[in-house]
Amino acid sequence: MSKAKVFKLIVILLSVLFIVSAATCVVLGVKYHNSNKQIAQLNDKLDEGQSMLDEQVSANESLKEENSSQAESFSQQYEKQSKENQSKVDELNKKIKDLNKQLAAKKKPSTTKSNNVQSGPVVIPKPTPSTGKTVYLTFDDGPSSYTPQILDTLDKYGVKATFFVKNGGKYNYLMKDIVNRGHSIGLHTYSHDYAKIYKSDTAYFNDLNKISDLVFEQTGVRTKIMRFPGGASNTVSRKYSKGIMSRLTKSVKQQGYVYFDWNCSNGDADGANTVQKQLNFCSQYSKSASTVIVLMHDTKKTTRDALPKIIEYYKSCGFKLGVITTSTPPIQHRVNN
Repeated sequence: MSKAKVFKLIVILLSVLFIVSAATCVVLGVKYHNSNKQIAQLNDKLDEGQSMLDEQVSANESLKEENSSQAESFSQQYEKQSKENQSKVDELNKKIKDLNKQLAAKKKPSTTKSNNVQSGPVVIPKPTPSTGKTVYLTFDDGPSSYTPQILDTLDKYGVKATFFVKNGGKYNYLMKDIVNRGHSIGLHTYSHDYAKIYKSDTAYFNDLNKISDLVFEQTGVRTKIMRFPGGASNTVSRKYSKGIMSRLTKSVKQQGYVYFDWNCSNGDADGANTVQKQLNFCSQYSKSASTVIVLMHDTKKTTRDALPKIIEYYKSCGFKLGVITTSTPPIQHRVNN
């Protein structure tokens, strides 16, 4: 290749490089200009944000000063009120102290101390002579853990009683002990569940037959004496079946049963939780009645504890203590449903 051609080629390359360099400079210049413009815009926004922030800080400072002033005012008020309240409390305590001194001066000193709910001796109600009358001690809702002790007490006094039983679970074996000791056993339904037994006539007799079978299984006795849960006069049954007690009191007789209510109670289901209270309940029987049937529960601890005094009371009245059979003159409540 000649020198002229080489020179010409070099000139062309240099020209291309110049053009490319110039174009690059132009592009970079545009980008630089745009970047400066964006930076300026960002700076403007930062200035605007800083201005807003300064305003918010200023507002917060004002609020802080206001809250601090209110807090100080509240603290002063609270301190003032506390002093006033404390003054009133001190005044009341002084009055209470003075009253306690006055009561202590009037109160007579006590020579005995007791933590027993029932303090002092048990007072047996004044006996009313009842020659020729018979009292029947009856126990509902057992057998239970207290039944053996009740049986022992009855044996100790040579007294027979009547037990209207339900399903006692692990204590069902005591049904045989009741019968073997010469006491009478009656039916009080298997479940004693009002909602279940008083739902219908059929439901009641299903439950009654179930307890009859259980008693026979435990004792070999097919008893025909019974007591309705709540008594024949109960009105709870009305909630489950209107008129059911009117029907049942007739139906059980048709099936050979004799039902027994009561005309006296030891109050163990009515809050009589001391021996004295139970004795007071036991003295509230009709003086004209020749037969007194006493409602009790061998599921109550207080009844277990009160039983000796109850027996002594009725014996002191001249009562004969009997055991219920199908030939016993029944005490039956007025039916209210």
